[in-house]
Amino acid sequence: MELVSQFTEDAVAQEDRNCDRPTCRRRIAKNDPCHYVANIIPGQPGRFASAIMILINYDIQILNVSVRRALPIQLATQGMQMQRPPGMSHLLPDPQIIHQSVNDAQRKSTINPPPVVTFSQPSGSGISRTRTPGPDLLVPSSWQHSQSLGQHNRVAGAAGYSVSHTQYTSEHEWWGKLSYAPPPAETITLEISAVYEGNSRKKSGRGINIGNICEGKKDIDARIDAPGLINLAFDTVIPKLFIFGNGFLWHINEFTVRDAAWVDLSTHQHNIPYFFSQCLVPSRHGQKAPTFKSKQFTLAVIVPAAQWVEYEEWLDNIEEHRHRQSVAQFGGADDGNSVDFGGADDGNGIDFGGADDGNGIDFGGADDGNGIDFGDSEDGNSIEDFEPEGANSNTRAPSLSAKQTHVRAESDSSTVSPPCKKAGPLMRKGSDELRLPGRDYLRLALKYGGSTNLDVSSKVFDRHHEDVQYYPIPTRSLPDILKTPQYRSFELDISDSSIGQLTIDVPLRSMIGIGAFKTAHPGWLTLSPVVSSGLGSRTQHPVVVKRPFFRAPIQAVAATATASLKITRYSSADELKNVLKESKVMYWAKSLLDYTYNYIDHHISTSSIPPPFDIPRVRFVDAGVALGYGQRTATASTGSKPGAKLGGTVSAVYLLEERITFGDNEEFTKFIHNMDCIPSLDADECGYDLAVFLAFTQHIQYVQTEGLAFISDYQGSLTLLTDPQILTHPSVSEGGDVFGDGNIEAMVNEFERKHACNHYCKWPGFGLQPFVSLEKDN
Repeated sequence: MELVSQFTEDAVAQEDRNCDRPTCRRRIAKNDPCHYVANIIPGQPGRFASAIMILINYDIQILNVSVRRALPIQLATQGMQMQRPPGMSHLLPDPQIIHQSVNDAQRKSTINPPPVVTFSQPSGSGISRTRTPGPDLLVPSSWQHSQSLGQHNRVAGAAGYSVSHTQYTSEHEWWGKLSYAPPPAETITLEISAVYEGNSRKKSGRGINIGNICEGKKDIDARIDAPGLINLAFDTVIPKLFIFGNGFLWHINEFTVRDAAWVDLSTHQHNIPYFFSQCLVPSRHGQKAPTFKSKQFTLAVIVPAAQWVEYEEWLDNIEEHRHRQSVAQFGGADDGNSVDFGGADDGNGIDFGGADDGNGIDFGGADDGNGIDFGDSEDGNSIEDFEPEGANSNTRAPSLSAKQTHVRAESDSSTVSPPCKKAGPLMRKGSDELRLPGRDYLRLALKYGGSTNLDVSSKVFDRHHEDVQYYPIPTRSLPDILKTPQYRSFELDISDSSIGQLTIDVPLRSMIGIGAFKTAHPGWLTLSPVVSSGLGSRTQHPVVVKRPFFRAPIQAVAATATASLKITRYSSADELKNVLKESKVMYWAKSLLDYTYNYIDHHISTSSIPPPFDIPRVRFVDAGVALGYGQRTATASTGSKPGAKLGGTVSAVYLLEERITFGDNEEFTKFIHNMDCIPSLDADECGYDLAVFLAFTQHIQYVQTEGLAFISDYQGSLTLLTDPQILTHPSVSEGGDVFGDGNIEAMVNEFERKHACNHYCKWPGFGLQPFVSLEKDN
C-alpha cells in the first residue's frame, strides 16, 4: 500500500526526470504535474510518479468491484512509453481537469468517486476507431440487463470512460442492497389452475376446470407484477396440460391468464405490483400507515372455447378409429343367438374363453364345475384394452374416461360454452362392449353377489393384527463372514430394522402346517416405509409366520392310554432364543449356498469345454425376525403389580419367511434328510434331478470347508428352499450347542463314506475328487 502526499496540492517537477513507478518510467518534463509518493514503511525513501498514472490507478482501484481492465498492463505500459504524435495532446484527457475534479471531490469529504466526463472522438483526427486512446474498460453484463438502466452500450469512439460509468454510484448501492437483502417478508399464496371457457356450475362461473390441474404456490413476493405472474402461471400449468392432452398440440399463444375477477393480466401495466395493494389493511393501533397481511389469490390459465372444441373433436376421431379397429379384429358371422368371445361355442350357450364343463359359468378362469368362477387368469381370447395397430406411437390415444372427467357441465345461458356432443361410437346399439351374457347368468350373479348368508366373520375376527419391528436376515458372502468378526453371527441390529404391522390368520383351520418344533400360519407384512427388496417390499406382503412351541402333557392317565398333548408357547425370552437359533441356521445356509454357486460359475467359466448338463438355480426364501409389541400380563419377576397390563413390551417373537407357491403338479418336497447324504427321492419321482444336484452341492461345501460343515435337510419347491440345517464336525462345537438339535455331527464324519458321487461331482471341470462310497445295494 502506498501513501500519496501533496495529493490535494498543485505539484510540478522541478527538473526533467523519469517516473519512478516500474510500470511507467515515462518522461516527466520540467513543470509537468508530478507527485511524491511516500513509502508506508518508516525509514524507506519514497519516489516521484507521474500525475497521469496516479489518477488512472486511483480511478481503477475505485471501480474494481464491478469493472476490470480489458487490456493487459503490459500493453498499457508500452502505450505510456510511446511518443505522442505531434498535435495529439489536445485529443487526450487534460490532466489538469482530472486533477481539479479529484481535488473538488476530496474537499467535499465524500466517499463517492469523482464524476467522470465522456470524451468524444473528434472526426478527422486520424486516430483509428478500432483502438481508442486511454484505458479500455469493459461494462459488467449485469449493467446491461439492469431494470433501471435498460440496455446501455458503449459509446462508439469514446475515449477513456463510457456513459455507463456515470451510473456507478447508483448501481453500487442497488447491487449492495440486493446482495445483502433478506428474503422478501411480504409474500402471498397463489392457487393456479387450468380451465377452458364455458359456464360452470359455480355462481358467476366463467370457466370449467380441466381435470385436477391445480397447483398451489407459497412464499411468492407480494410485489410481483403482472408479467411475472403470467410467466409463473404458464411455467406451472402448461407442462401438466401437455401431459393431460396425451399428444394433442395446444396453441399456447392463444392462452390467457386471468384472476378471480376474470381480469386479463396481460392488460395490466408492467413494474407495478398486481396484488400488493389488496394485502394492505388498516392498522389496529391507529397508525396512518396500513399494515401488510398475507393473502391467497387465484389465477387461471384459460384455454379458449374454440381450442377446447378442437381437442374434443380430436378425441372423437381417436375413439372412432379404435372402434373400427375393434370391429375389424372381432368381427365375424353372428347368428344373433349367441355371443362368442373367442372360445369354443356349440351354439346353445355363451363361452367367455375358458374351459367349462356345463355345470356353471366360466369367465376366463379355471372352474371345477360347482359354481360360478370369476377367475383373473386370461387365455388371450377375452376382450381387453388394446392399442390399434395403425395408431401413431407418438400420438397415444387417451382413454374415454379421461374425456368424461373434464366435461362436467354444459349451460344454455353461456354463449361461449362448447356445443353438446353427439353420442360417441361406443354408445351405438349392438356394440360388443354393451352386450350382457344373458338373463339367467345375470340372475345367478346377482344372487351370489347380493347374498347375506356369507360367513364373513372368518375374514375379520379370526385375524390378529400386531405392531412389529422387523429384522431381515441378509445374504453375505462367505469370505466376508470369515474375515469380519461381527458378521460371523446374525444379531438383531436396530439400525437394520424397520417398523411395520403384521396380520396373522390364527385359526387352526388356516394353519399351513405344524412341525416338531414350530407352527406355520399365513400372514401379511406391511413395513413403513416400504423397503426396496425382500419381505416388506410391497404392502400386505404375503408371508409365512412361524413360531416355536413345545408339547407338554396336560393330565396323567392310565399307563395303557395315550397321554393328551397340548401346544404350549415359550416365554418371550425363551421364544427369542429359539427364533434366533433358527435365524442363524438360515443366515449360514444362505451364505454357503451363495458360495457354492460362485464356485460352480467360476469353474464353468474357466473350463475349456462346457458341462454336458444344465445347472439348476434355487435359493433359500427371504426371511427375518419380527418382534411383536403389545400388552402382556405382569408377573412378580417383572417388578410390577402381578396381573397388571404392561404395554410397549415384546409380547411375541416370530420367524417370517417368504411364502412358497406351488404349481399344479408340484408339492412340498424333502430332497435330502439331515440323517442322510443321498437324495430322499426315487429316480422316477418329481424333483429327483434337483435332489441329485443338491447332493453335489454338499460335496463342494464339504471339500471347501475342509470337512467342517455343509448344508443338509434341503426341502421346499423346485425354485425355493426353506428350513435348512447346518451340519458341522464335532471339533466345531467342542461339546456345545451349535446350530441347534438338528445338527447331527456324526453325519459329517460319515460323509465321505455315505456320499454317492453323481455326474455333477465327476465332471472334470469342477476339480472334485470322487469319494469311495457304499454300494447301492448296501
